[in-house]
Amino acid sequence: MAINPLEFNERAEFGVEGTTGYNPKNGNPTKGFMPAFSRWFGYINQSLNQQYTLAGESITNTKLIAIRHDASINDQLNVRIGGDVYKIILISSDDRSARETFDLLTLQKVVKNG
Repeated sequence: MAINPLEFNERAEFGVEGTTGYNPKNGNPTKGFMPAFSRWFGYINQSLNQQYTLAGESITNTKLIAIRHDASINDQLNVRIGGDVYKIILISSDDRSARETFDLLTLQKVVKNG
């Protein structure tokens, strides 16, 4: 699969869930996404085999994106694209020392209850 970095035309924020403020009514902390840095990315089409494998694992609401290789990306981070937050469920990293290396990130939408 050829990846064209010229198609990296969207921005994703990477961060963690943390305390974003406090509820003025009861003083309890409010949790939310706290961005740490952002990267340009492009969407990649998932093959049917990838979709069936994820469906067999009961993993739904997924996206596959490509970014330039970045050693600071790990599966403990969340990713915000637009208003939706995703967790990283798989990183296919290309850590060769070549100039043009890319990471493929499989993301699953975080669904909050309540």
